[in-house]
Amino acid sequence: MALPRVGILADDRLQQHLLKTALVHFGFDVVLSTDPERLPELGAELRLDAWVVDIRHEDDENLHWLDDLLDGDIPVLIGLEKAPQKTCPTFPKWEKKLYSKLLELTQVTPLLAENSQALEQLPGQQNPRIPLPASLAGQDFSQQVASCVWVLGASLGGPEAVKAFLDALPAGLPVAFVYAQHIDPRFEQSLCKTIGRHAAYSLKNFRAGEPLCCGEVLVAPIQHEFCFDDKGLPQTLGTDWPGPYGPSIDQVILNISRSYGHKAGYILFSGMGNDGAEALATLTDPDVPVWVQTPATCGNSSMPESAIATRRVNYIGDPYQLALQLVNRVKHSWIQNHESIAH
Repeated sequence: MALPRVGILADDRLQQHLLKTALVHFGFDVVLSTDPERLPELGAELRLDAWVVDIRHEDDENLHWLDDLLDGDIPVLIGLEKAPQKTCPTFPKWEKKLYSKLLELTQVTPLLAENSQALEQLPGQQNPRIPLPASLAGQDFSQQVASCVWVLGASLGGPEAVKAFLDALPAGLPVAFVYAQHIDPRFEQSLCKTIGRHAAYSLKNFRAGEPLCCGEVLVAPIQHEFCFDDKGLPQTLGTDWPGPYGPSIDQVILNISRSYGHKAGYILFSGMGNDGAEALATLTDPDVPVWVQTPATCGNSSMPESAIATRRVNYIGDPYQLALQLVNRVKHSWIQNHESIAH
């Protein structure tokens, strides 16, 4: 799929840089990024899908070029808020607002690049399955409603990484997962079949009121937001996910955190954009695990990099290393809980 082509005209060099960085993160092809004064030199045949215009030093006498731009055939996005510093907690929200406005203007969604053919071509199990810790052997958690839930968030390149992660996990861990994947709604149902093909875990699509048990992976619905009620049962809220795409990984994290608190964990895999970063920054308990896939192993590293920039991430690894880290964490948590009960 050809990336949508965007031109940036900004009279502030820092704003040029931040706009370009954000748009590249969200999958746009930034053809040019320059000062508006250079527009006459650029020629008319740029073949753009949109202009992004940011003017900080207005001079009405010299804005005739903007009138020409607005009268042209290429959509123009103008009137943006000034970008905060990248280290500012509000930067992810600014990025997402920029993407949302550009999506409304162009009706192009580069984030949703996975398709049925890509899912069908996912590789088989690549690594040997990690052994179940001896301390958990002989336990049967399969019918128990999960008290420990991990969010798996992913976008472009995510299905292959999440599949490798789940394939490596042994059956019998007392945990469940909520898998939030940006994907075309037409392929939502096929995620369960393709991702769970070799896994020891049972993937299922959302059904309101159906409990999430240990050993299960709930695929977050793309169209409608959901949460867990006070009995631990998933319930649809009957509304679209907030933000420009669904499921909103930010909102999934917030909803899971509200229900499971310190018994939840969060892993972000390969993906384009910054979904998840804003919510991760709100998790104040340093003991709550926030992990990401090593950027160098991602099909697209924007999502993990945005999470790392929040300084909230406490482990980075490839999908197999993430699986091994989870097995070790569950083992130590199980041993500590039983030692405390014994005493």
